[in-house]
Amino acid sequence: MATSSWSATYRLVSQDHLQIQHRPGVYRIRAYNDSDQAIPIARANGVDGLGLLHIGQSIRLGTRIREFRQAAEGRKAAHPAGREYKRWEFSRLFPFGQLRFDYVLEDNQAEAIKVERELHEEYRRRYLDRPPLDSQSGQDVAARLAMTTPSSE
Repeated sequence: MATSSWSATYRLVSQDHLQIQHRPGVYRIRAYNDSDQAIPIARANGVDGLGLLHIGQSIRLGTRIREFRQAAEGRKAAHPAGREYKRWEFSRLFPFGQLRFDYVLEDNQAEAIKVERELHEEYRRRYLDRPPLDSQSGQDVAARLAMTTPSSE
């Protein structure tokens, strides 16, 4: 996988997403406890020690992270994983104020889509499962990649 290293981990309720507002990349929403440690999440084939709730990508990374936050708070925002968090009351196990995000910047959207797909496949192989808020992971990835790749006409 051709990614640089992950950023530091930031509180979802912070304004740290503004520094990457219009940059392409991949982000992760993670669950943390009061001691600032990732909450291990039991999966079908082991325990996810990183506390991953969602893996996503965007051409406007900061904007997408803000949309997740707004949807998770119950505000009108177009982010399926954020709406899942709110709808199914994930806050009972993973309090909103304890959610964190980290990210990897990519050169373009096609690379971000590729890296997101690889991360989902790696997670699926390892845990035989998906991150809890990623019901749409892996769907239409090839179509999304085809839309962002220049044609050879």
